[in-house]
Amino acid sequence: MTQSDDKNGPDREGLRSIPPVDDLLGSPELAPLREQYPNFPWTYFVRNVLDEFRSGKHGKLRGGRSEVKSAILRKVTADVIELRDLGMRGVINATGVILNTNLGRAVLGEGVRDAVVSAMRHYVNLEVELEAGKRGPRAPAALELLRLAAGAESAMIVNNNAAAVYLVVSTFSPPGRVIVSRGELVEIGGSFRLPDILEKAAGDVVEIGTTNRTYIDDYAQVAKPGDVLLKVHSSNYEIRGFTHAPPITDLVALAAKKRCHVVYDLGSGSFFDFERAGISGEERVKDVVETGVGCVTMSGDKLLGGVQAGIIVGRAILLDQIRQNPLRRALRVDKITIAAVQALLREYLFGAHPDSDIPVLRQSTEPVENLRARARGIVDKIHLDDDQNLQIDIVDDVAAVGGGSFACEDVASVAVVLRCRSENKAVALAKSMRLRQRPVLTRIKGREVRLNLRSVMPYEDDEVVAILNAVVGENTRGG
Repeated sequence: MTQSDDKNGPDREGLRSIPPVDDLLGSPELAPLREQYPNFPWTYFVRNVLDEFRSGKHGKLRGGRSEVKSAILRKVTADVIELRDLGMRGVINATGVILNTNLGRAVLGEGVRDAVVSAMRHYVNLEVELEAGKRGPRAPAALELLRLAAGAESAMIVNNNAAAVYLVVSTFSPPGRVIVSRGELVEIGGSFRLPDILEKAAGDVVEIGTTNRTYIDDYAQVAKPGDVLLKVHSSNYEIRGFTHAPPITDLVALAAKKRCHVVYDLGSGSFFDFERAGISGEERVKDVVETGVGCVTMSGDKLLGGVQAGIIVGRAILLDQIRQNPLRRALRVDKITIAAVQALLREYLFGAHPDSDIPVLRQSTEPVENLRARARGIVDKIHLDDDQNLQIDIVDDVAAVGGGSFACEDVASVAVVLRCRSENKAVALAKSMRLRQRPVLTRIKGREVRLNLRSVMPYEDDEVVAILNAVVGENTRGG
């Protein structure tokens, strides 16, 4: 066995076949792209691709110098085109998870989209008092709308909920400590762990109680003046059975006695009464604020239905202290986020039908009969070949609101099902749909590919029909 044939050794012969950078840059194969995109960093990019080949990332280099050069040029060309055409783009979410974090969470309604576009096209009075003609506070209208929607004394917007928790906790600790139940030290998507945030933000974190049972006396035994009594929403999970946790009202009463601050990390944060729509398990922001809690933090792109943001509402005296925290400047949001939040809150406060105008509310509460009618409209337009390698059907299904909300609450739904001859065929079909110009993300169940319509926007139905007809034709012809 030669050194070049050793799987663990360097491919010496292949390395000698790699052409120099200038040879690649001057090749006729690359000339059209270089002429079309003269500002692209060609030299730097080609060097990176060569480093990949030298490291063995793309396997052993086969053939002579001309074959190796051709292989490298194909890779360079393919990577440049991929950078130009791919990356983040619109997809159709047929997974049945409405607030799908991997797919960008909430879809914005028309009014919010218009407000964002306007803020991008024009200068805005971000920190200008138009009547006085001088500098003023940052986005006072958005904060006033937020305060009114939450029924709170004061409000603040930062860049996400983790930042909101960090900012609040770091404001009051030190000198105070953070007291939190062991059953609420959550981990959510992307290996984000609350204990890690608290460890960075707080001088001293005191864990109390047990995983399943924590009592108000556990807080009372350790609480001192100035401490933060932190309650955390159990995002993405629910503990059932032999459990206990004190209600937020008991924490508020204890805080008044001990001269502490109560902070509730509400997670998703709903301004809409989902209980009336038949979906239970989430507290409304306004109801939490009315308990007398000091601060409430939540996300802007979950149940609120807007863009990524961290929302802080609560008592004015506490938020005034938070505003003095130097970190606030590092965590503040730009005009685009403010425009989106402002437009969304106006739909809640002034809109005639927020439950239909705000997509996440409409998606969560749309009657199953409507979904079934949409499914029938899609299926009736699908053209199946006579060999019936695929069967198409409409079935009852369940969806999830997602985003860490309603962890154990399913929402009735309807799915369009493509039933394949085998599980392998279903996997291949789902992949084919993911790789369309407009990717469709589905769910595989056995040999079925399911498109859950609760997470598909109604204006995407015609596009779904076109994509299904394309992939169905390919798969039926291929057997």
